[in-house]
Amino acid sequence: MGMFDVSPEQVVEWREKFRQLASEHVDEDVLAAAPFRHGGAATRYAISKLQLGGIAYAGSKLLSKKKAGGLPDQLMLVVTPTKLYAFTYKFKGRNYKIKDEAAVWERAGLRVGTDDSGGMTALTIESPAEGEKATLVGGGVKDDPFSQELIGILTGAAPASA
Repeated sequence: MGMFDVSPEQVVEWREKFRQLASEHVDEDVLAAAPFRHGGAATRYAISKLQLGGIAYAGSKLLSKKKAGGLPDQLMLVVTPTKLYAFTYKFKGRNYKIKDEAAVWERAGLRVGTDDSGGMTALTIESPAEGEKATLVGGGVKDDPFSQELIGILTGAAPASA
């Protein structure tokens, strides 16, 4: 198992922690919950190592925020049977703490897609009725079981697990 891998036991433990945490903020059953973030972290890392300057770094950060539809940098996405929520979060010790609702969409009106070309699976959430579009990646440094489960449920590629 690699440095950024999680064991099957940790997957079960954290899946339940994420769902329990999210259930305190929504009125429906939680099908999946997982941390997500803006993309582009590898680009900003390269910019800093190559010492290309603050303008290049800020430009990359601004582009990532634009691709994420203006959503905050770190989000907890929560899928229920009828809605998709985005909450801000912070860490308290070694645990997550959900803060404010950043967005909520009716799932029936969403177009959801994925792109694997950037090293991680990018999730694109598009709400044509509201003219909104956001592209996010999982919260870690590589694809993780939590974000992949959530993406699978949204795209219809995987059923919600119990």
